[in-house]
Amino acid sequence: VNKELALKESIARLNPINDDVSVAVQNQYEENPYPRWIDTQLEIRPLSINQVIAQQELQVIRDISLLSEAPQILIAGCGTGQHALDTASSFEKSHITAIDLSLSSLAYAKRKTEELGFTNIDYLQADILDLGMLGKQFDIIESVGVLHHMADPLSGWKILTDCLKPGGMMKIGLYSELARQHVVTARDLIAEKNISADKKGMLTFREEMTKLDDPGLNLLKTSIDFYSTSTVRDLLFHVQEHRFTIPQISAALDELGLAFMGFTFPEKSIMKAFKMAYPKKDALYDLDTWHDYETSNPRLFFGMYAFWAQKL
Repeated sequence: VNKELALKESIARLNPINDDVSVAVQNQYEENPYPRWIDTQLEIRPLSINQVIAQQELQVIRDISLLSEAPQILIAGCGTGQHALDTASSFEKSHITAIDLSLSSLAYAKRKTEELGFTNIDYLQADILDLGMLGKQFDIIESVGVLHHMADPLSGWKILTDCLKPGGMMKIGLYSELARQHVVTARDLIAEKNISADKKGMLTFREEMTKLDDPGLNLLKTSIDFYSTSTVRDLLFHVQEHRFTIPQISAALDELGLAFMGFTFPEKSIMKAFKMAYPKKDALYDLDTWHDYETSNPRLFFGMYAFWAQKL
């Protein structure tokens, strides 16, 4: 803790955080940095951009030869550093700029980065809304689990797109409306009962949920985030949450001038099952087909939609 207090002093700030929703989200993560972690799974051998594209079966629409062999990568909303470290170990010769609203999260991230001996990550306290001030375009931008906590996710996504080189790649993670119906039910209940997001309120509500046998709400108990106060706050008591459907994502990509490159999943079995259901190769990159598949399998994106897109 003392080390993290000292590290806070060393982290640069792009601009004061002013947006009302950004301030509320910042305060939440100052109180409960998410997630606190000890070990992380890092890639043993970093890959080139082309190798990552091949490994993840991504569809390239625009020539990527203009992208650097030593890619400049932005992690927009790096939290406590797991994401930044994973990316730093995944792309060879990469340099990472990792931003977050929360100084507590950044200090945790920086301590873990130093412990693991990574020197290719710079941490910066910043709001996505202010990223134009960097005056820089990146080869790759990753923002997973972040845009859906903004007041206007699309305006934040547009700022990220402006910070991406033409032909550049962007990894986005957004909550699924279909997959989070149990969370919506719980959040409605919390609002209805006016339960506060302090430790006592969260523990009381969790105990209530444990005793209930409701098919819709039982799914909460299958989430690892249900079992610690900082993570249950993120799961059920977040100050701001938007959810998306695949047609909404498709419309946003069109509006932003981005082309869908493909979904990524933590388990290979999901992609395997999709390919069996839709054997045509092009189906992988067709959002209408994915929408049909999700409609039949509403828990498909129970974590979130995680996908790559390319700037046209």
